[in-house]
Amino acid sequence: MTVFKHVLVVAGARDVTPVLRRLDPAASITTLVATQRLAKVRHPTGSARVIALDEAADPAEWVALAQCVHRRQPIEAVGAFGEFDQDRAAAIASALGLPFHPEEVVAAVYDKVAMRRRLSAAGVEEVPSTTVSTVEELRRFADQHGLPLILKPRRGTGSLGIVRVDDPADLAEGFGRAVRSAPPGSPIVVEPFLVGVEVSVEAISEQGEHRVVGVTRKIKDDNFVELGHVVREPGPDDGRVVAHVRQALDALGITHGPTHTELILTDDGPRVVETHVRAGGDQIPALLAAAAGIDLVELAVRQVLGERVLPRLDALLAAPDRPRRAGAIRYLTPPRSGRLVSVEHTGQAEALPLVTGCTLLKDPGDELTAPIRDSVDRVGYCTAVADDGPTAEEAARRAVDTLTVTVAPA
Repeated sequence: MTVFKHVLVVAGARDVTPVLRRLDPAASITTLVATQRLAKVRHPTGSARVIALDEAADPAEWVALAQCVHRRQPIEAVGAFGEFDQDRAAAIASALGLPFHPEEVVAAVYDKVAMRRRLSAAGVEEVPSTTVSTVEELRRFADQHGLPLILKPRRGTGSLGIVRVDDPADLAEGFGRAVRSAPPGSPIVVEPFLVGVEVSVEAISEQGEHRVVGVTRKIKDDNFVELGHVVREPGPDDGRVVAHVRQALDALGITHGPTHTELILTDDGPRVVETHVRAGGDQIPALLAAAAGIDLVELAVRQVLGERVLPRLDALLAAPDRPRRAGAIRYLTPPRSGRLVSVEHTGQAEALPLVTGCTLLKDPGDELTAPIRDSVDRVGYCTAVADDGPTAEEAARRAVDTLTVTVAPA
């Protein structure tokens, strides 16, 4: 493995500093992050410097700050391990002449309409998709493609701003809800509602070769917010999904790094909802590591440090003594809106068979919203690992059901 002395980590969303330190104890780390996400830098003292600027700052300012650091201490690698600021990392790497995803690839991944166009042009799949700025434009799309429809921000995360419309009489109200809940200034995308089981797929790529290592079945509420999921390695029945994801990654020009691709398994075959040039969120990498011994975060860090990781991964996958289990997570949601007083019985929940832990995401005094609107509204979660998915899912659900949430009126 090539050892670098100075790594620029953009956004700092994942717990990568200890991994970097373990793999290269002499590494110097600079973290560049938006002020809105400064709290996500989990080990600030592990960095030689932490630089924060408003997320609305011109991309040229992000590049200029990185260049300033580079002049003082040459940056030898750029990594971005979370959802945000991948485009800034791409611009910085391009300016410094360092490996990263090309800017046009990140732009296509971030932009839901551009992604659809690339998949269509490559013959991977056809899903009608366009932006709408008025209710009349939405009606014309509905007349052409039928109902139900999905409205979502052109660039959005965390199930924020997703609205389903089933009835022509609800088009105006649905469009208004989508606009109000979308990030400011984000165009609204409309697509046919895809019917089928929802899964996500974890892969890691190197030199254009894609290795699919995880398939996750989603459990969602009526607002499309994830309530839980079950993670496992791909099995004999996942051949069509694996092939479709590989074709999609090729079409989007993704040649290296971890990816997280969300799909609907329709009667006509898998259809991509969106993909990301990072490992999945919502504890998917941790569950995959606990259940199958595949650490996507470590593999991603090794790639940033210049190591070829597919030989290491292939050796791991072939190891006869490696665990081959399933991991599950179940989220705790508030019973009603109000101020959180307490969450009790976490010790009892964690002591249940197969449960690997419970984590709270809210503190006493925080305001809770029910029903939840997006992933930020969830109160906590419990995880479990078992020999099969249904058993792990039941164990995680039982743990969450053990918790007692006390809420005071708002």
